Amino acid sequence: MELGADDFLYRAPTRDALGRRGERLGAIAGFPWFGEWGRDTAISLPGLLLARGRVEECGDALCGLVRFLRRGLLPNIFGLGLEDSQYGSADAALWFARAVQLFDRAGGDQGRLCEVLLPALIEIAERCIEGGELAVHSDASGMLWAGSSELNATWMDARLASGPVTPRAGCAVELNGLWYQLLAYLAELCERCGERARVRGWRALAELCGRSFLERLWIEDERRLADVWRPDGLDASVRPNMVLAAALELSPLSTEQRAGVVQRAELELLTPRGLRTLSPADPAYRGEYRGSPEARDLAYHQGTVWPWLLGFHVEATLRAFPGDRARTARLTSIVDELIETAREGGLGHVAEVFGGDPPHRAGGCFAQAWSTAELLRARQLLGAVEP
Repeated sequence: MELGADDFLYRAPTRDALGRRGERLGAIAGFPWFGEWGRDTAISLPGLLLARGRVEECGDALCGLVRFLRRGLLPNIFGLGLEDSQYGSADAALWFARAVQLFDRAGGDQGRLCEVLLPALIEIAERCIEGGELAVHSDASGMLWAGSSELNATWMDARLASGPVTPRAGCAVELNGLWYQLLAYLAELCERCGERARVRGWRALAELCGRSFLERLWIEDERRLADVWRPDGLDASVRPNMVLAAALELSPLSTEQRAGVVQRAELELLTPRGLRTLSPADPAYRGEYRGSPEARDLAYHQGTVWPWLLGFHVEATLRAFPGDRARTARLTSIVDELIETAREGGLGHVAEVFGGDPPHRAGGCFAQAWSTAELLRARQLLGAVEP
C-alpha cells in the first residue's frame, strides 16, 4: 500500500492572477472518476506524506494550497486558479489548518510556518469570524456555523433533487472541533512566530468556543457528543463526526469525555472495514451501499462504512485510553485486515466505502486517497505505541 499511496500524488498545473502558469504538488481524491478536491487533499496529505517521513514535500503541498485561498475558503474542486475553482466546502480550510499543525508537529520548516502558513491560517480564522460564503460565521458563543437547508457544506454532502440527504446546517460537531483546534493552535503559533500581540485574542476565542462546544454538543447522560446544534433543536444522531472531534490534539474534551465518545463508537459504529456513518439503531440507517445512483446516495452517509474514519478512531482511542493494550491490539488487527483488502479489487488500493452490514461489500471508487492515507497514518500511530 506504500507504493499505492504515490498513485494519488501528482504535479498539478496552476495559473496565477497574471495568467502565469506553474505547478504544485496535489493529490487526486480517487480512481477511476474523481479529480482533486480540497477537503480530500487536506485530509490525505498527512497520511500520504507525513506518515511516510516526507515532511518537506508535505510543506510544498500545503504552501501550494495557500494560493487558492479565497475569502478564507479553499476549493472543494480545484481549477487552474481561483477563478475556475469551485468553493462549496466550509471545512476544507479547517482540514488544511489541521494538516498545517501536523506538518508542524512532524518537524516542518519553521520559516514556512511563520512566513507562509501562519498568515493563511489567520486569514481563514478572521474570515470565519467576519462571516461570508456558505453561511460560514462565528456567532456570539464563539462557535462556527455553516450551511443552509439547501446546502450541505461538510463532508456528508450527498444530495438528491429534493435537497441534502443528510442535512447538517448549523454548528456541526467536527467543524467546531476543528475550529477550536485552529484557534488554540493560532495562539501557540503566533507566540512562537513573534506575533505576541495576537496571542491573547486567539486564546480568549478558543476558551469561549470550548465552553460553548461543551454546553451545546456534549450529552452528559449518554457520555458522547451530538452531531449538530441548532437553536431549534439538537441533532443527536450517533455518527462518526463525534470521533473526528474527539481525535484532535487540541480539544475542549477531557480524557474521560474522549473515552465516552470512543466507547459509543465501538458499540455502534466500528466495523472490520472502518466506521459506519450512522448507528444501525437509527431508523434512517441503510446497511447496504448498492443499487441505483439514488439508492447509493441515500446510503452514502446513512450507514455506509468509510475506511478513512478508522484513522481518526485510532487516534481518538489512543488519546482516550493510553496504555490500553487490548484496544491497541484490536485496532492493529482491524487496520492490518483492512490493508489486506488492497490485495483484492483495488490491486494495491483500498476502496472508498463498504456496506454497513456484513459482509461489508466494497463500493464506490476502487482506490481512494484518504482511505489509503488514514490507514497509513493509523499504522504509524499504532506502531508508536510501546508494546
